[in-house]
Amino acid sequence: MKKNREFSIGTILIFFFSVGSIANGRTIYLTGTIILVIFIFFSRGRIPIHNLFFPYYPLFIYGIVISIIIATKTTFSVRDFVVGIIDFSNPILFLTVGAILTQLLKLNSFFKYLIFSGVFVSIFQLFLLASNINTADSINSLRMSMLPTPNIIPLVMVLLIYRKVLNIEIGKTVSMFAFLIVLVSFIATLSRTLILEFLVYVLLFSLSSKLFKKNIIVYFTAIIASVVVYIYLSESTVGYAFIEKIVKSTTEMSSGNDWNRVASILDNWRGYEVFSAKNQINSMGMFERIFGEGLASKIFVGPYAVYVGVDGMSIPYLHNSFYTILVKLGYFGVVYYCAFLIINFLYFLKKSKLNSLYLLVPSIIVVLTVNSKLMQGVIVIGHNSILLLVLGYLSSYIIYEQRLLKGDDIKVKNQSGVKG
Repeated sequence: MKKNREFSIGTILIFFFSVGSIANGRTIYLTGTIILVIFIFFSRGRIPIHNLFFPYYPLFIYGIVISIIIATKTTFSVRDFVVGIIDFSNPILFLTVGAILTQLLKLNSFFKYLIFSGVFVSIFQLFLLASNINTADSINSLRMSMLPTPNIIPLVMVLLIYRKVLNIEIGKTVSMFAFLIVLVSFIATLSRTLILEFLVYVLLFSLSSKLFKKNIIVYFTAIIASVVVYIYLSESTVGYAFIEKIVKSTTEMSSGNDWNRVASILDNWRGYEVFSAKNQINSMGMFERIFGEGLASKIFVGPYAVYVGVDGMSIPYLHNSFYTILVKLGYFGVVYYCAFLIINFLYFLKKSKLNSLYLLVPSIIVVLTVNSKLMQGVIVIGHNSILLLVLGYLSSYIIYEQRLLKGDDIKVKNQSGVKG
């Protein structure tokens, strides 16, 4: 009976990891909500309260409160307010799903299902590539034909590289085959963000002296592979365009470009978003600067909103979620969000001295920070759902273990059945 339940939970998890990589944000959020209800049923209503050392939910509550206060001063769209609430509840939903999962699935099984899902997503990614490579006429059209940013791929690569350290019970032949598939898919994505995410994981794991030999091998292999890939890409039109895109990354995000030309705006959209947000912040009153304009507020970008698929003159969020939070929740909100990231990072990094496994948590936090800067971050419906679920699971697992070590286990034991 227990094995049947674990198989059912594992199947649901694989389905979620796949949906989280393939579907759009709304579908992912709805799927996560349904899975939350199912997992609550399996756990008999037991929901772990502490899944991170420094909580996120006060920022969510503050957003609702300040929006209501703003409503007494000005009018806003109820629909936009509801959408804002859903967006900012995104981390709460998926962190909670991960926390509940610690009661239902052992750590090793969790990693296995994650790896299997990553291989499935990679195969699907390669299928999309093979189906569209002949019709793609540019690097952008090629990337648009594949999955947008499958965060599961670099994470699974790291799990396979450090499988022995993480005590993942998977055969060497199987792990090598899985790694090869995931690696090919990783290269095929031509994603600067995924490359950066992978580097974050490897660099954080480098902090462990126990992994010195392993890291030397990883660094050497990565350098050789990078040289080979660079030589290969530089000889093709698509590859050269990708290299050029990496070189121009800083310019693309800079708010100091020439915004008098439409071409400059479209080529450096992320920078233009920040430029627009800064102008809006500078035009705010002191109260709005400190406390924000509320969850229903938008960022004015003029007639160019149509180029990102939005009707009207304003967009609800930016690629840079720090500025999104700054507009909606003011200095107070962005300071709290930064504190949420920094305090949790430092706390779990300190705990990693006890166990190299714990390095996964600060690594994911850094990846989420990078995504907050480059890819809209966690405060958009369905975004970073896989990373948030994994973070919720691992952080809850670590906190549970730490309480066991301190002997504070009588109450905690009723919250979790996980044993490493």
